[in-house]
Amino acid sequence: MTGLTHLPALPEVSLAGTALEDLGARTLPTLLDRTGALLIRDAGISSATTLVELATALGLSAQNQLEPFAARRFRGHGVWSQPAWPNTSPMCMHHELGWQQAPPPYLLIACLRPAASGGRTGVADGRAVLPLLPAQLVKRADRHGWSMVRRYADSLIGMPWQEAFPGLDTAAVEAYAATEGIELEWSADGLATRRHRPAVRTTGPDRVPAWSNLLAFCSEWTMAPPVREYLISALGRQGLPFETAFGDGSPFTAADVEAVNTAYDQATVYVDWRAGDVLLLDNIRTAHSVEPFTGEREMAVLHAAPLTPAH
Repeated sequence: MTGLTHLPALPEVSLAGTALEDLGARTLPTLLDRTGALLIRDAGISSATTLVELATALGLSAQNQLEPFAARRFRGHGVWSQPAWPNTSPMCMHHELGWQQAPPPYLLIACLRPAASGGRTGVADGRAVLPLLPAQLVKRADRHGWSMVRRYADSLIGMPWQEAFPGLDTAAVEAYAATEGIELEWSADGLATRRHRPAVRTTGPDRVPAWSNLLAFCSEWTMAPPVREYLISALGRQGLPFETAFGDGSPFTAADVEAVNTAYDQATVYVDWRAGDVLLLDNIRTAHSVEPFTGEREMAVLHAAPLTPAH
């Protein structure tokens, strides 16, 4: 589906005509004020090093990655590949590491090699999504937040906890969980985590509310019916890698997922990638998705936060 006609087009700048220092002289809120996203064309990004150089010029530095949705390949300098995901399947709208207490505030996605066909990135401003949702759904989500159960295990889907928390032993995972407000349940099969997060977050210096959560992304109802039915028959409901609900424990239903995805469809604009392009996102405000593709699409991703001034 195409976006609503009143939606602003995704803002673009070209570094072919704009000096990098000129772009870096503008504040991030100014760069992202229209839609929470900026497409930087002709950035010449070809490696982790050049992506980090661009991030530094924008006043950003890499953040560590813990609890990824799917495995990524480390490219160095805090830069990662795109997540391991079948290129025949779409990846629906999400905020990167949106289950964390404080998700990365910014995200840079660079195209090292575009797909032969398909592979567009969808971008949806959570401020625009919010009024497109049913009022009662928004009221419940805003009042109660959302909760998620995630299970780590060597199974048909998901990942073992050792891959999600690389380099951490059980004591370190427990310390991290304590700071994140995560309940842990260790078992012979692996690890299950439970957490509660806000579903509507205020964003930007003007503190405008935005739909910002992973209620639909991590819901069992987002799976294709044959996949969901197979996983439940093979693993049981307690073996599903993710479950979401409203924060009061009431279910987030298939109808709720459909309502959220319909709102996202109406609010989505798309990036047609060229090699060297970079998409800068306000990761709290703006969700992104990936379409199926053919060919060897190759991306580089940097989770970022503002540089801390030297004292």
